[in-house]
Amino acid sequence: MRNLPYATEKETSYENFIAKCPLCGYRNIFNRVTDLEDCSPIDFRTVSCFNDTCKQPFNINGDSASSAYRTLLLDCYQLLKLKQYMNCILTVTQAYEVFFSLFLRVELLYKPFAQIEDLTTEDFNTLSGKLEKKVKSYAFHAMRNLFIQQLIDSKKPRNLKEIKDAIGKLEGKLSKPNTSSIEAIKDKQLAVKVKALLAVSVGNLRNRVVLKQAYRPSKEEAENAIKEARSLLFPLSTQLNLYDDINWYMR
Repeated sequence: MRNLPYATEKETSYENFIAKCPLCGYRNIFNRVTDLEDCSPIDFRTVSCFNDTCKQPFNINGDSASSAYRTLLLDCYQLLKLKQYMNCILTVTQAYEVFFSLFLRVELLYKPFAQIEDLTTEDFNTLSGKLEKKVKSYAFHAMRNLFIQQLIDSKKPRNLKEIKDAIGKLEGKLSKPNTSSIEAIKDKQLAVKVKALLAVSVGNLRNRVVLKQAYRPSKEEAENAIKEARSLLFPLSTQLNLYDDINWYMR
């Protein structure tokens, strides 16, 4: 199968891998869940053309290995081209929520399990399920507040009990952190970014889009939301050392 031709024209998104058939030129949209049945990054895969007059196998590769929140943000540029500004606002907000969720997973699961020797895979799976269940109904503002509060507290779980306690204390009705508590964060560059998060309005804008108002945002509102998200989340990810792979922390 390695001798088959490769698709040289391709696009990747969070949901799909799009590849032009190198034999007939047909634009194939492979959904990662339904068609490929695999959501991991594709470094090599043999697929078959969807064109009924072709249906020939060919190879695809060169997928994006970016974190989910980053891929979602980059997907927004295609939404801009299609003038789907409502979907753009929804996706930007989702990217924030996924970022906050990644942070909690890294701080409460990945890092502790990489550092505490007596924790087992069973412990990890159990706590991962509890964390997912705890935050699954929390939207933008709740997740943002949890993210900020974790940075303010800056407490690292040191054993299994402390991990359980930390997950158990996650509360979606947590009040919005105040500026003075954020200023207490030792890393002043981080504090500046965290304060900027309090001013982000895309969560409110998303609510206007999805609720009865069915608000239709402008191109400018969509572009500003993407730009603001990138200016905050990309540097925060680097500063906080966030990777969506526990093996990275096991090194």
